[in-house]
Amino acid sequence: MRYLRQALAMMREEKLYSAMYVAGTALAIAFVMLIAEVYYVKVADMAPEVRRSTTYYLDFLPLKSNPNEGAPLNHEVFTSLFQKMKTPECVTGAIVMFTVQPPYMKMADGLHDRAVTRRAVEPGYFRFYEYRFVQGAPFTQDDFDNGRSVAVITEEISDLLFGRGANAVGQTVSINNYDYRVCGVVETPSALMEQSVADVWMPYSAKSSVGGWDVNWRDAPLDVTFSVPASKREAFMQELKEVETRYNSVHKGQEADMTMYLKSHYSNVWEGIADVFDAWNENLFWYVVPAILLLLLVPALNLSGMVASRMERQLPEMAIRKAFGAKRRTLLGQVIAENLVLTLIGGIVGLCIAWTVLYAWRDWVFYVFSDSSNLYGSVPVVRGEMLFGPAIFLTALLVCCVLNVLAATVPAWLSLRKPIVESMMIKK
Repeated sequence: MRYLRQALAMMREEKLYSAMYVAGTALAIAFVMLIAEVYYVKVADMAPEVRRSTTYYLDFLPLKSNPNEGAPLNHEVFTSLFQKMKTPECVTGAIVMFTVQPPYMKMADGLHDRAVTRRAVEPGYFRFYEYRFVQGAPFTQDDFDNGRSVAVITEEISDLLFGRGANAVGQTVSINNYDYRVCGVVETPSALMEQSVADVWMPYSAKSSVGGWDVNWRDAPLDVTFSVPASKREAFMQELKEVETRYNSVHKGQEADMTMYLKSHYSNVWEGIADVFDAWNENLFWYVVPAILLLLLVPALNLSGMVASRMERQLPEMAIRKAFGAKRRTLLGQVIAENLVLTLIGGIVGLCIAWTVLYAWRDWVFYVFSDSSNLYGSVPVVRGEMLFGPAIFLTALLVCCVLNVLAATVPAWLSLRKPIVESMMIKK
Protein backbone atom coordinates (compact mmCIF):
# COMPACT_ATOMS: atom_id res chain seq x y z
CA MET A 1 0.00 0.00 0.00
CA ARG A 2 2.90 2.35 0.79
CA TYR A 3 4.45 1.64 -2.60
CA LEU A 4 1.10 2.32 -4.27
CA ARG A 5 0.78 5.71 -2.54
CA GLN A 6 4.34 6.56 -3.58
CA ALA A 7 3.61 5.53 -7.17
CA LEU A 8 0.48 7.70 -7.31
CA ALA A 9 2.38 10.63 -5.81
CA MET A 10 5.11 10.20 -8.41
CA MET A 11 2.51 10.22 -11.20
CA ARG A 12 1.09 13.52 -9.91
CA GLU A 13 4.54 15.08 -9.67
CA GLU A 14 5.92 13.82 -13.00
CA LYS A 15 2.93 13.95 -15.30
CA LEU A 16 4.86 14.05 -18.58
CA TYR A 17 7.05 11.08 -17.65
CA SER A 18 4.02 9.10 -16.47
CA ALA A 19 2.00 9.93 -19.59
CA MET A 20 4.86 8.87 -21.89
CA TYR A 21 5.39 5.65 -19.92
CA VAL A 22 1.68 4.78 -20.01
CA ALA A 23 1.45 5.65 -23.72
CA GLY A 24 4.46 3.49 -24.62
CA THR A 25 3.10 0.52 -22.70
CA ALA A 26 -0.42 1.03 -24.06
CA LEU A 27 0.72 1.04 -27.68
CA ALA A 28 2.78 -2.12 -27.17
CA ILE A 29 -0.13 -3.93 -25.53
CA ALA A 30 -2.58 -2.61 -28.14
CA PHE A 31 -0.53 -3.85 -31.11
CA VAL A 32 0.00 -7.29 -29.58
CA MET A 33 -3.65 -7.57 -28.51
CA LEU A 34 -4.80 -6.48 -31.96
CA ILE A 35 -3.00 -9.38 -33.61
CA ALA A 36 -3.72 -11.86 -30.82
CA GLU A 37 -7.46 -11.10 -30.72
CA VAL A 38 -7.78 -11.59 -34.49
CA TYR A 39 -6.47 -15.13 -34.16
CA TYR A 40 -8.25 -15.73 -30.86
CA VAL A 41 -11.50 -15.28 -32.78
CA LYS A 42 -10.30 -17.93 -35.22
CA VAL A 43 -9.31 -20.61 -32.68
CA ALA A 44 -11.38 -20.14 -29.50
CA ASP A 45 -14.48 -22.24 -28.82
CA MET A 46 -17.35 -19.85 -29.39
CA ALA A 47 -20.87 -20.24 -30.73
CA PRO A 48 -21.73 -21.70 -33.10
CA GLU A 49 -18.26 -23.26 -33.47
CA VAL A 50 -18.10 -24.52 -29.90
CA ARG A 51 -16.00 -27.60 -30.74
CA ARG A 52 -12.99 -25.94 -32.38
CA SER A 53 -10.51 -27.31 -29.85
CA THR A 54 -11.56 -30.86 -30.75
CA THR A 55 -12.35 -30.42 -34.46
CA TYR A 56 -10.71 -32.31 -37.33
CA TYR A 57 -11.44 -31.80 -41.03
CA LEU A 58 -11.28 -34.32 -43.86
CA ASP A 59 -12.12 -32.96 -47.29
CA PHE A 60 -10.12 -35.22 -49.61
CA LEU A 61 -9.21 -38.91 -49.82
CA PRO A 62 -5.95 -39.13 -51.80
CA LEU A 63 -5.10 -42.37 -53.55
CA LYS A 64 -2.06 -44.17 -52.18
CA SER A 65 -0.90 -44.84 -55.72
CA ASN A 66 -1.24 -41.16 -56.71
CA PRO A 67 -1.86 -38.57 -53.94
CA ASN A 68 -2.88 -35.99 -56.55
CA GLU A 69 -5.97 -38.03 -57.37
CA GLY A 70 -8.78 -38.73 -54.96
CA ALA A 71 -11.11 -41.55 -54.01
CA PRO A 72 -14.83 -40.75 -53.66
CA LEU A 73 -15.71 -39.05 -50.39
CA ASN A 74 -19.48 -39.05 -50.73
CA HIS A 75 -22.67 -39.75 -48.78
CA GLU A 76 -22.24 -43.53 -48.92
CA VAL A 77 -18.70 -43.36 -47.52
CA PHE A 78 -19.87 -40.89 -44.88
CA THR A 79 -22.81 -42.98 -43.63
CA SER A 80 -21.24 -46.44 -43.94
CA LEU A 81 -17.85 -45.60 -42.46
CA PHE A 82 -17.36 -42.23 -40.74
CA GLN A 83 -20.81 -41.83 -39.20
CA LYS A 84 -20.45 -45.23 -37.52
CA MET A 85 -17.12 -44.46 -35.83
CA LYS A 86 -17.12 -44.83 -32.03
CA THR A 87 -14.36 -42.46 -30.89
CA PRO A 88 -15.62 -39.10 -32.27
CA GLU A 89 -18.13 -37.27 -30.09
CA CYS A 90 -19.82 -35.93 -33.19
CA VAL A 91 -19.46 -36.28 -36.97
CA THR A 92 -21.08 -34.23 -39.72
CA GLY A 93 -20.88 -33.83 -43.46
CA ALA A 94 -21.60 -31.05 -45.96
CA ILE A 95 -21.61 -31.02 -49.74
CA VAL A 96 -18.93 -28.89 -51.34
CA MET A 97 -20.70 -26.66 -53.85
CA PHE A 98 -18.28 -24.93 -56.19
CA THR A 99 -20.27 -22.45 -58.28
CA VAL A 100 -19.06 -19.61 -60.46
CA GLN A 101 -22.03 -17.46 -59.50
CA PRO A 102 -23.42 -17.31 -55.94
CA PRO A 103 -27.03 -18.45 -55.49
CA TYR A 104 -29.66 -15.73 -55.50
CA MET A 105 -32.68 -15.40 -53.27
CA LYS A 106 -35.86 -13.72 -54.52
CA MET A 107 -36.70 -10.73 -52.36
CA ALA A 108 -40.13 -9.89 -50.93
CA ASP A 109 -41.10 -7.63 -53.86
CA GLY A 110 -40.65 -10.53 -56.30
CA LEU A 111 -38.52 -8.35 -58.56
CA HIS A 112 -35.11 -8.09 -56.95
CA ASP A 113 -32.62 -10.78 -56.03
CA ARG A 114 -30.02 -10.95 -53.27
CA ALA A 115 -26.85 -13.02 -53.38
CA VAL A 116 -26.72 -15.45 -50.46
CA THR A 117 -24.35 -18.05 -49.09
CA ARG A 118 -25.76 -21.53 -48.51
CA ARG A 119 -24.62 -24.79 -47.00
CA ALA A 120 -26.06 -28.16 -48.03
CA VAL A 121 -25.76 -30.32 -44.91
CA GLU A 122 -27.14 -33.35 -43.08
CA PRO A 123 -29.12 -33.20 -39.79
CA GLY A 124 -26.06 -33.89 -37.60
CA TYR A 125 -24.65 -30.55 -38.70
CA PHE A 126 -26.89 -28.74 -36.20
CA ARG A 127 -25.62 -30.93 -33.37
CA PHE A 128 -22.02 -30.26 -34.33
CA TYR A 129 -22.46 -26.49 -34.71
CA GLU A 130 -24.61 -24.98 -31.98
CA TYR A 131 -26.65 -22.21 -33.55
CA ARG A 132 -29.11 -20.27 -31.41
CA PHE A 133 -32.57 -20.80 -32.85
CA VAL A 134 -34.88 -17.82 -32.43
CA GLN A 135 -37.73 -19.51 -34.29
CA GLY A 136 -38.54 -23.10 -35.18
CA ALA A 137 -35.95 -25.89 -35.24
CA PRO A 138 -33.48 -27.63 -37.59
CA PHE A 139 -34.78 -29.93 -40.30
CA THR A 140 -35.19 -33.51 -39.13
CA GLN A 141 -33.76 -36.84 -40.21
CA ASP A 142 -37.16 -37.59 -41.77
CA ASP A 143 -36.92 -34.38 -43.83
CA PHE A 144 -33.48 -35.45 -44.98
CA ASP A 145 -34.41 -39.06 -45.79
CA ASN A 146 -37.38 -37.91 -47.87
CA GLY A 147 -35.45 -35.17 -49.68
CA ARG A 148 -37.80 -32.39 -48.62
CA SER A 149 -36.99 -28.85 -49.73
CA VAL A 150 -36.78 -27.23 -46.32
CA ALA A 151 -34.35 -24.62 -45.05
CA VAL A 152 -32.99 -22.88 -42.01
CA ILE A 153 -32.37 -19.17 -42.54
CA THR A 154 -30.73 -16.41 -40.53
CA GLU A 155 -32.55 -13.74 -38.59
CA GLU A 156 -31.17 -11.14 -41.00
CA ILE A 157 -32.69 -12.92 -44.02
CA SER A 158 -35.96 -13.40 -42.17
CA ASP A 159 -36.18 -9.68 -41.40
CA LEU A 160 -35.45 -8.78 -45.03
CA LEU A 161 -38.07 -11.13 -46.44
CA PHE A 162 -40.88 -11.09 -43.91
CA GLY A 163 -40.27 -8.05 -41.74
CA ARG A 164 -38.64 -7.64 -38.34
CA GLY A 165 -40.09 -9.95 -35.72
CA ALA A 166 -42.43 -11.73 -38.15
CA ASN A 167 -42.90 -15.49 -37.85
CA ALA A 168 -40.93 -17.00 -40.74
CA VAL A 169 -41.53 -20.68 -39.93
CA GLY A 170 -43.73 -22.23 -42.61
CA GLN A 171 -43.05 -19.40 -45.06
CA THR A 172 -41.46 -20.03 -48.45
CA VAL A 173 -38.15 -18.68 -49.75
CA SER A 174 -37.02 -18.92 -53.37
CA ILE A 175 -33.37 -19.61 -54.18
CA ASN A 176 -32.31 -19.99 -57.79
CA ASN A 177 -35.99 -20.50 -58.66
CA TYR A 178 -36.36 -23.40 -56.21
CA ASP A 179 -38.81 -22.99 -53.33
CA TYR A 180 -37.91 -23.97 -49.76
CA ARG A 181 -40.15 -24.10 -46.71
CA VAL A 182 -38.57 -22.37 -43.72
CA CYS A 183 -38.35 -24.71 -40.72
CA GLY A 184 -36.14 -22.59 -38.48
CA VAL A 185 -34.49 -19.20 -37.99
CA VAL A 186 -31.12 -18.80 -36.28
CA GLU A 187 -29.32 -15.80 -34.84
CA THR A 188 -27.21 -14.40 -37.68
CA PRO A 189 -23.71 -15.87 -37.30
CA SER A 190 -20.66 -13.68 -37.68
CA ALA A 191 -18.69 -13.84 -40.93
CA LEU A 192 -15.70 -14.51 -38.65
CA MET A 193 -17.08 -18.01 -38.04
CA GLU A 194 -15.62 -19.28 -41.31
CA GLN A 195 -16.64 -22.94 -40.97
CA SER A 196 -20.28 -22.29 -40.11
CA VAL A 197 -21.34 -18.92 -41.52
CA ALA A 198 -24.11 -18.91 -44.13
CA ASP A 199 -27.44 -17.31 -44.95
CA VAL A 200 -29.29 -20.56 -45.66
CA TRP A 201 -28.84 -24.20 -44.63
CA MET A 202 -30.68 -26.98 -46.49
CA PRO A 203 -30.58 -30.80 -46.66
CA TYR A 204 -28.20 -31.91 -49.38
CA SER A 205 -30.66 -34.72 -50.12
CA ALA A 206 -33.17 -32.21 -51.52
CA LYS A 207 -33.04 -32.30 -55.32
CA SER A 208 -33.03 -28.53 -55.52
CA SER A 209 -29.98 -28.30 -53.19
CA VAL A 210 -27.65 -29.47 -55.94
CA GLY A 211 -29.65 -28.01 -58.81
CA GLY A 212 -27.54 -27.37 -61.88
CA TRP A 213 -25.21 -30.30 -61.18
CA ASP A 214 -24.91 -33.28 -63.49
CA VAL A 215 -24.48 -35.69 -60.57
CA ASN A 216 -26.78 -37.24 -58.00
CA TRP A 217 -26.47 -35.82 -54.48
CA ARG A 218 -25.37 -39.24 -53.26
CA ASP A 219 -22.28 -38.98 -55.44
CA ALA A 220 -21.47 -35.34 -54.68
CA PRO A 221 -18.19 -34.72 -52.80
CA LEU A 222 -18.48 -34.15 -49.05
CA ASP A 223 -16.47 -32.34 -46.43
CA VAL A 224 -16.44 -34.47 -43.26
CA THR A 225 -15.85 -32.90 -39.84
CA PHE A 226 -15.10 -34.81 -36.62
CA SER A 227 -15.12 -33.74 -32.99
CA VAL A 228 -12.52 -35.76 -31.08
CA PRO A 229 -11.55 -35.03 -27.44
CA ALA A 230 -7.82 -34.86 -26.78
CA SER A 231 -8.04 -37.95 -24.55
CA LYS A 232 -9.35 -40.00 -27.51
CA ARG A 233 -7.06 -38.70 -30.22
CA GLU A 234 -4.82 -41.77 -30.39
CA ALA A 235 -7.85 -44.07 -30.32
CA PHE A 236 -9.43 -42.00 -33.09
CA MET A 237 -6.36 -42.28 -35.30
CA GLN A 238 -6.28 -46.04 -34.71
CA GLU A 239 -9.97 -46.39 -35.54
CA LEU A 240 -9.52 -44.25 -38.66
CA LYS A 241 -6.76 -46.61 -39.80
CA GLU A 242 -9.14 -49.54 -39.30
CA VAL A 243 -11.80 -47.70 -41.34
CA GLU A 244 -9.19 -47.12 -44.05
CA THR A 245 -8.34 -50.83 -44.10
CA ARG A 246 -12.01 -51.79 -44.48
CA TYR A 247 -12.49 -49.27 -47.26
CA ASN A 248 -9.40 -50.37 -49.17
CA SER A 249 -10.35 -54.04 -48.89
CA VAL A 250 -13.35 -53.45 -51.18
CA HIS A 251 -11.80 -50.77 -53.40
CA LYS A 252 -8.91 -52.63 -54.98
CA GLY A 253 -6.86 -50.35 -57.20
CA GLN A 254 -8.44 -47.28 -55.55
CA GLU A 255 -6.85 -47.60 -52.09
CA ALA A 256 -7.14 -44.31 -50.17
CA ASP A 257 -5.06 -42.69 -47.43
CA MET A 258 -7.48 -41.27 -44.84
CA THR A 259 -4.92 -39.55 -42.65
CA MET A 260 -2.79 -37.65 -45.17
CA TYR A 261 -5.16 -34.66 -45.41
CA LEU A 262 -6.77 -34.94 -41.98
CA LYS A 263 -6.29 -31.56 -40.27
CA SER A 264 -7.13 -30.21 -36.87
CA HIS A 265 -8.80 -26.82 -36.60
CA TYR A 266 -5.57 -25.35 -35.24
CA SER A 267 -3.59 -26.70 -38.21
CA ASN A 268 -6.16 -25.24 -40.55
CA VAL A 269 -5.82 -21.80 -38.94
CA TRP A 270 -2.03 -22.10 -38.88
CA GLU A 271 -2.03 -22.67 -42.64
CA GLY A 272 -4.16 -19.54 -43.06
CA ILE A 273 -1.66 -17.51 -41.03
CA ALA A 274 1.13 -18.92 -43.21
CA ASP A 275 -0.70 -17.63 -46.27
CA VAL A 276 -0.99 -14.16 -44.73
CA PHE A 277 2.75 -14.07 -43.90
CA ASP A 278 3.62 -15.77 -47.20
CA ALA A 279 5.68 -18.35 -45.29
CA TRP A 280 5.92 -22.12 -45.07
CA ASN A 281 4.22 -23.62 -42.03
CA GLU A 282 7.44 -24.88 -40.49
CA ASN A 283 9.07 -21.44 -40.78
CA LEU A 284 6.07 -19.43 -39.64
CA PHE A 285 7.09 -19.58 -35.97
CA TRP A 286 10.17 -17.52 -36.82
CA TYR A 287 7.98 -14.87 -38.44
CA VAL A 288 5.29 -14.46 -35.81
CA VAL A 289 7.22 -14.73 -32.52
CA PRO A 290 9.97 -12.20 -33.43
CA ALA A 291 7.30 -9.77 -34.66
CA ILE A 292 5.40 -9.98 -31.35
CA LEU A 293 8.57 -9.73 -29.25
CA LEU A 294 9.71 -6.75 -31.31
CA LEU A 295 6.43 -4.97 -30.59
CA LEU A 296 7.06 -5.48 -26.86
CA LEU A 297 10.84 -5.05 -26.78
CA VAL A 298 11.17 -1.74 -28.63
CA PRO A 299 8.91 0.16 -26.19
CA ALA A 300 10.71 -1.55 -23.28
CA LEU A 301 14.08 -0.25 -24.53
CA ASN A 302 12.66 3.25 -24.91
CA LEU A 303 11.21 3.07 -21.41
CA SER A 304 14.57 1.87 -20.10
CA GLY A 305 16.17 5.08 -21.38
CA MET A 306 13.45 7.16 -19.73
CA VAL A 307 13.89 5.33 -16.42
CA ALA A 308 17.68 5.74 -16.57
CA SER A 309 17.31 9.49 -17.16
CA ARG A 310 14.84 9.78 -14.31
CA MET A 311 17.10 7.81 -11.98
CA GLU A 312 19.97 10.17 -12.70
CA ARG A 313 17.79 13.06 -11.56
CA GLN A 314 16.72 11.16 -8.43
CA LEU A 315 20.18 9.99 -7.36
CA PRO A 316 20.73 12.81 -4.82
CA GLU A 317 17.36 12.05 -3.21
CA MET A 318 18.15 8.31 -3.14
CA ALA A 319 21.58 9.02 -1.66
CA ILE A 320 20.07 11.04 1.19
CA ARG A 321 17.58 8.26 1.94
CA LYS A 322 20.41 5.71 1.91
CA ALA A 323 22.38 7.92 4.30
CA PHE A 324 19.44 7.85 6.71
CA GLY A 325 19.32 4.07 6.63
CA ALA A 326 17.08 3.18 3.70
CA LYS A 327 18.06 -0.19 2.29
CA ARG A 328 18.87 -0.69 -1.37
CA ARG A 329 16.12 -3.28 -1.82
CA THR A 330 13.59 -0.80 -0.36
CA LEU A 331 14.56 1.86 -2.88
CA LEU A 332 14.61 -0.67 -5.69
CA GLY A 333 11.19 -1.98 -4.63
CA GLN A 334 9.79 1.53 -4.87
CA VAL A 335 11.07 1.90 -8.45
CA ILE A 336 9.64 -1.50 -9.44
CA ALA A 337 6.28 -0.74 -7.79
CA GLU A 338 6.03 2.59 -9.60
CA ASN A 339 6.69 0.90 -12.94
CA LEU A 340 4.24 -1.92 -12.24
CA VAL A 341 1.48 0.59 -11.52
CA LEU A 342 2.25 2.50 -14.73
CA THR A 343 2.43 -0.77 -16.69
CA LEU A 344 -0.96 -1.90 -15.36
CA ILE A 345 -2.55 1.42 -16.31
CA GLY A 346 -0.89 1.24 -19.73
CA GLY A 347 -2.13 -2.31 -20.18
CA ILE A 348 -5.74 -1.34 -19.46
CA VAL A 349 -5.48 1.64 -21.82
CA GLY A 350 -3.91 -0.58 -24.48
CA LEU A 351 -6.69 -3.14 -24.15
CA CYS A 352 -9.30 -0.42 -24.60
CA ILE A 353 -7.47 0.86 -27.69
CA ALA A 354 -7.33 -2.65 -29.16
CA TRP A 355 -11.05 -3.22 -28.52
CA THR A 356 -11.93 0.15 -30.07
CA VAL A 357 -9.89 -0.52 -33.21
CA LEU A 358 -11.20 -4.08 -33.54
CA TYR A 359 -14.80 -2.94 -33.34
CA ALA A 360 -14.63 0.35 -35.25
CA TRP A 361 -12.52 -1.03 -38.12
CA ARG A 362 -13.47 -4.70 -37.84
CA ASP A 363 -14.10 -5.12 -41.56
CA TRP A 364 -10.56 -3.93 -42.41
CA VAL A 365 -8.62 -5.39 -39.46
CA PHE A 366 -9.97 -8.93 -39.69
CA TYR A 367 -9.73 -8.98 -43.48
CA VAL A 368 -6.09 -7.83 -43.56
CA PHE A 369 -4.83 -10.07 -40.75
CA SER A 370 -6.87 -13.20 -41.47
CA ASP A 371 -7.16 -13.09 -45.27
CA SER A 372 -10.70 -14.47 -45.15
CA SER A 373 -12.79 -14.36 -48.32
CA ASN A 374 -15.94 -14.28 -46.16
CA LEU A 375 -15.05 -10.74 -45.06
CA TYR A 376 -14.60 -9.21 -48.50
CA GLY A 377 -16.94 -6.25 -48.83
CA SER A 378 -18.80 -6.98 -45.58
CA VAL A 379 -18.80 -5.78 -41.99
CA PRO A 380 -18.72 -8.84 -39.71
CA VAL A 381 -20.83 -9.17 -36.60
CA VAL A 382 -18.59 -8.82 -33.53
CA ARG A 383 -19.91 -9.93 -30.15
CA GLY A 384 -18.49 -9.49 -26.67
CA GLU A 385 -17.20 -13.06 -26.35
CA MET A 386 -15.09 -12.52 -29.49
CA LEU A 387 -13.24 -9.50 -28.11
CA PHE A 388 -12.57 -10.60 -24.55
CA GLY A 389 -9.89 -13.25 -24.31
CA PRO A 390 -8.70 -13.12 -20.68
CA ALA A 391 -5.83 -15.55 -21.22
CA ILE A 392 -4.47 -13.53 -24.15
CA PHE A 393 -4.65 -10.22 -22.31
CA LEU A 394 -3.10 -11.59 -19.12
CA THR A 395 -0.28 -13.25 -21.10
CA ALA A 396 0.48 -10.07 -23.04
CA LEU A 397 0.31 -8.00 -19.85
CA LEU A 398 2.58 -10.45 -17.99
CA VAL A 399 5.20 -10.37 -20.76
CA CYS A 400 4.97 -6.59 -20.90
CA CYS A 401 5.33 -6.37 -17.10
CA VAL A 402 8.43 -8.55 -17.17
CA LEU A 403 10.04 -6.50 -19.93
CA ASN A 404 9.09 -3.18 -18.32
CA VAL A 405 10.28 -4.27 -14.88
CA LEU A 406 13.60 -5.36 -16.37
CA ALA A 407 13.79 -2.08 -18.25
CA ALA A 408 13.29 -0.24 -14.96
CA THR A 409 15.28 -2.54 -12.66
CA VAL A 410 18.55 -2.59 -14.59
CA PRO A 411 19.14 1.19 -14.70
CA ALA A 412 17.80 1.58 -11.15
CA TRP A 413 20.10 -1.16 -9.84
CA LEU A 414 23.13 0.34 -11.57
CA SER A 415 22.31 3.79 -10.22
CA LEU A 416 21.78 2.56 -6.65
CA ARG A 417 25.16 0.80 -6.63
CA LYS A 418 26.94 4.12 -6.81
CA PRO A 419 28.51 5.34 -3.52
CA ILE A 420 26.44 7.78 -1.47
CA VAL A 421 29.02 10.58 -1.75
CA GLU A 422 29.23 10.27 -5.51
CA SER A 423 25.44 10.28 -5.83
CA MET A 424 25.04 13.37 -3.64
CA MET A 425 27.62 15.31 -5.68
CA ILE A 426 25.60 14.87 -8.89
CA LYS A 427 24.19 18.21 -9.95
CA LYS A 428 20.47 18.46 -9.44
